[in-house]
Amino acid sequence: MGKKLNIAFVWHFHQPSYQENPSSRFLMPWVRLHATKDYLDMLLRLQDFKKIKLNFDISPVLLDSIEKYANGAKDMHLGLMLDDIKKLDDEDKLFILENFFDVNYSNMLLARPYYAKLSERRNNCNSKEELINSFSNQDYADIMANFTLCWIDKRFRYTYKGLDYLLNKQKDFTLEDRQKIYDIQLQIIKDIIPTYKKFQDEGRIEISTNPYYHPILPLLINIRENDYPYEENLPKNIIGGIKDAKEQVGRALDRFEEVFGKRPRGLWLSEQCVSKKTLNLLSYFNVGWTVLDEGILSNSIGREFTRDFEGNLEDPFALCVNYAFKKDRKKTNIIFADSFFANLVGFGYGSCEGEVAANDLYEKIKTIQNKLQNSPRENHLLTIAMDGENCWETYSDDGDSFLNTLYRLIEEDDTLETTLVSDFVNKSKPEELQKIASGSWINRNFELWVGEPTKNVAWNYLNMAKESFEKISKNMLSKAKTNIEKARANKAIHEAHEEILVTEGSDWFWWYGEPNESGRDALFDHIFRERLKNVYRFLNVPSPDHLNVPLISMVGKPIRQAVGHISPEIDGLEIQKDEWDNSGYIFLPDSPSFSKLKSIKGIYYGCDSENLYFKFEVNRQTVSKSNHFIKNQIHIYIRSTLQGAFSPVRVISRTNNIYPTLKNSFSHEVMFAFNKKDLLPPVLCTAVQGGIWKMVLMKHDKYAYKDVIEIKISYKDLGLEKNSPVEFCVVSATGEVINEVYPQDVLLTLNNDF
Repeated sequence: MGKKLNIAFVWHFHQPSYQENPSSRFLMPWVRLHATKDYLDMLLRLQDFKKIKLNFDISPVLLDSIEKYANGAKDMHLGLMLDDIKKLDDEDKLFILENFFDVNYSNMLLARPYYAKLSERRNNCNSKEELINSFSNQDYADIMANFTLCWIDKRFRYTYKGLDYLLNKQKDFTLEDRQKIYDIQLQIIKDIIPTYKKFQDEGRIEISTNPYYHPILPLLINIRENDYPYEENLPKNIIGGIKDAKEQVGRALDRFEEVFGKRPRGLWLSEQCVSKKTLNLLSYFNVGWTVLDEGILSNSIGREFTRDFEGNLEDPFALCVNYAFKKDRKKTNIIFADSFFANLVGFGYGSCEGEVAANDLYEKIKTIQNKLQNSPRENHLLTIAMDGENCWETYSDDGDSFLNTLYRLIEEDDTLETTLVSDFVNKSKPEELQKIASGSWINRNFELWVGEPTKNVAWNYLNMAKESFEKISKNMLSKAKTNIEKARANKAIHEAHEEILVTEGSDWFWWYGEPNESGRDALFDHIFRERLKNVYRFLNVPSPDHLNVPLISMVGKPIRQAVGHISPEIDGLEIQKDEWDNSGYIFLPDSPSFSKLKSIKGIYYGCDSENLYFKFEVNRQTVSKSNHFIKNQIHIYIRSTLQGAFSPVRVISRTNNIYPTLKNSFSHEVMFAFNKKDLLPPVLCTAVQGGIWKMVLMKHDKYAYKDVIEIKISYKDLGLEKNSPVEFCVVSATGEVINEVYPQDVLLTLNNDF
């Protein structure tokens, strides 16, 4: 029969705290929605496969949020859905239209035809007033009900009474219907923790955990662990960081023992971020195992893993054994995940038929198994460790056919065996690692969380709050004389310290700055700053003024608005700056980590009575790398309410997240492309009925490119009268695929009202 291959599936679940304070409502609904679509569904699938064993990783902050929802906590979305629709004001209605269509278009929205029609109607509106007034109160109720039903897994159709009726219903949802939807959601949420404990106690699953609020431990321990391309405003160290790192780990282990009745043996380091001192910390807490990315193993052993054109490893041995760090006295086991498999499941297979994708993955697993037959070791482990909640929306059936087929193929193959990680490391002596490289699962470094202008400022704000906390708490305790005063001081200090731990979470730094964009960056920024403000509130001192100013990236934010007419000479020369003195200016801070996508560094914009003017400062470092015009495209999307037709943008997004500015429809598009020395003539298109674009000849335009790119766009070419007010945004793209949007949240305005 040959050697068996052990397979460890490790499904990771994490959401940050979406509350402004420990008792407030949730500002985002993602815990509730993923709880009813993914968390319980991913576990109950085991009922159909008696031989399959799975590993689940659940962050403590997510566990806390699930318990709060089970005890009746609500979020903004839920509060609106359960309210009387007659009470909705215009602000509520706009919120519904902007937030209750946040679903996968192909697999969730189109699956509910009436909901899709409501979405189409929303997209055809041309102004805020038209948008709000295009829907009846009943429409708003139907939008909220359909949105919520999209996020309830269909496997529960007959498990929870009344759900089948609600899923079949398309419109005319009553308040009673909406309350019933919530009641079903609440029952699913209440079933999550007891069901996980039951499957754990039966030996069908192993549950691991993360540091409590999902911090990047190597950065808490030593924020200068690596060198970064941008270090301005980055603290030299995080005050009390080592102490907090210990607390984040210790409390996580305690919390899971409290909830699940046994101490977890495994600890998934947040974002699989590791360093030598981080492993020492796991050893200190007697952690049995952790999982890291194959890129960390490559850097640690000084060897890349070579794959063939189908992605199969040429030599899988090094990746399919467990390890221990030589200098780890207690020998925490390290398993390394096959990142190619994780990327296939997370980002590749969603567009395929589920059965076809599952068979492809099964064949790749068998290829690895065959190559291990001559190994001197008896036991080998293939680890597939990844996010277990966010990828399934890209599958046509929420991953059902893929996972069911894959588990069936493995279960029916006597030479394959799914295993709990602890069971494998108990029987397999670890190989010895001479060194451990620092880094994460992304790019083998920490630059998604640090080393970028806005991220560095966020770390600085956190450090300033920690410094204030240390000074104020000592002062409070020194002044407390009576037992009552000491008790009050300790309570306030404990509450403030908890807020610091929350703001150490990885998510805030992930969404700040470049390159990630959530579509809700402003809300993440708000929560981060509010939690930092809470540090000062609980200590009963004023919070610093800088926490009142949004810290979200300045990318696309005008640092100067247009203050008067301009009529610059269009010559492409930088020297005549006074001609643009009255213009608006958008500064795009250079982030060396990700400057490869930036073709421009700054945008000047303005107008006179007859023309619009734009000047683009070119990022020569990026543009000089290619002679291809397709690499550097600029789209100027213009919106004039004086026009009768509007069309959506034609650029393509890399993700499901849509910048708020691009949710608008526009009356005009001006596109041009350039390389290191030449500029192609701008192309003007105007919107026509039906949401399409028509090319229009530009008779009065002027453009030049030498030091900078300058463009004049005539109101006549746009078909507008003199002094016509317009709104606009600018999109930088490569091959019609979006790199950056300026600005990201609201359109800029030029109205000649100076």
